[in-house]
Amino acid sequence: MDLINRYVYAVTRSLPEKQRADIEKELKALIGDMVEENDEDVSYESKVKNVLIELGDPEILADNYRGSKRYLIGPQYYEKYILILKIVLIAVFAGVTMAIMAQSFFTKEQSGLDIIKNYLSALFSAGLQAFAWTTGAFIIAERSQMNMEKGNTEKDSLEKGKWSPSQLPVIPEKKAVIPVHEPVISIIFSTIFLVLLYSTPQVFAAYFELESGRIVIPVFNQEAMQGVRVILVSILLLHILKEILKLYTRRWTLKLSVVVTVLGVVSTILALSIFTNPDIWNPDFSSAIVKHMKLTFDFNELWDKFKTGFIAVIIVVGIADAITTLYKGVRYNVMK
Repeated sequence: MDLINRYVYAVTRSLPEKQRADIEKELKALIGDMVEENDEDVSYESKVKNVLIELGDPEILADNYRGSKRYLIGPQYYEKYILILKIVLIAVFAGVTMAIMAQSFFTKEQSGLDIIKNYLSALFSAGLQAFAWTTGAFIIAERSQMNMEKGNTEKDSLEKGKWSPSQLPVIPEKKAVIPVHEPVISIIFSTIFLVLLYSTPQVFAAYFELESGRIVIPVFNQEAMQGVRVILVSILLLHILKEILKLYTRRWTLKLSVVVTVLGVVSTILALSIFTNPDIWNPDFSSAIVKHMKLTFDFNELWDKFKTGFIAVIIVVGIADAITTLYKGVRYNVMK
């Protein structure tokens, strides 16, 4: 029965969600009937294997269930591509919307027309990038036959075109599955943070409401931030690519964990290249804070410790994320 479940899973996993239940039921009934009709004097397991071999490669059978042909992204990946593209675009849309809302709240000098222009511009740019990266990733995956769901299975050693039930993927255990909401939430919050850093770094500031009006003391040097915009975009794109791979695979494997770790390490290095640059921090921040808050202790020293601590947090989080990701890849690598 486990072999039948694995076969049905292999066929239905890339089919549209709304068709899966019916096809699963139909396929199980078909296999059951074919096993019953087999009157050979062999074990039940052998009969099941013979039936599955007769039905053939589950990926080809899935193609037959899909029926229609599509060309930019092949039928094997198309349904998954559309699903992930929708998820990524919705996540980016939510992230940009919340980022622009935060931006308009903190920068009240903007007119309503300016806010709408910024919003549409950011939405178009981020949406286009998300579309291009998602589509590009799938085209590369298909053209190179890259499949992070497959490990060192028997299939790797078999000649192309031959298929056997031993190649069926193992149904992942619950903890090995990557919930959809995790990559989505990650994309939303990283989009908010990086869009604000890219377009409105003055949002990251200390705000004082005085009788003479609002005083805003930016944390970052505004001119220096303009020079790292390419790095910020690169970090965001690497992060989105990392989450797309998680959505694509939907379960932890060793291959996925290695690729995600590499992308994470590169992102961490890029982030450190920004925040370890002393020019990126507003040189007048601590003195302005002391002036407006009338502090009696040495805030300059505290501010220096905060910057050092912030960089340490980036390093610690980057290392912890790499270790956790690799652990999940090794622990839940279900391919045997």
